[in-house]
Amino acid sequence: MKLTQEVIDKIQEAMLHKKKDGSINWKDTDEIEVQLAGTFAADRFIVIKNKTKNPVVSAAPHPHFDYDKKVFTKDGREEYMKEWGKQQEKKQNES
Repeated sequence: MKLTQEVIDKIQEAMLHKKKDGSINWKDTDEIEVQLAGTFAADRFIVIKNKTKNPVVSAAPHPHFDYDKKVFTKDGREEYMKEWGKQQEKKQNES
């Protein structure tokens, strides 16, 4: 299969997507790697990896979640509500 200009244009248009906040996700200066993949002889897909964003920095594990048991060990809602109440009281005292 040849990559015609029409196919290239469609790929280019798909790459112009933005993040939810409206900022550009991929920049023209990003280093990319192009790979071909597929599970069956007639199926292929193009993988475009953004090497500039590698390695991906994952979020820290949740401090109150037991990943072995798959349960939360502490309910943070109570602490949140206490802190929220303090903030509301502080706002009322300031006004």
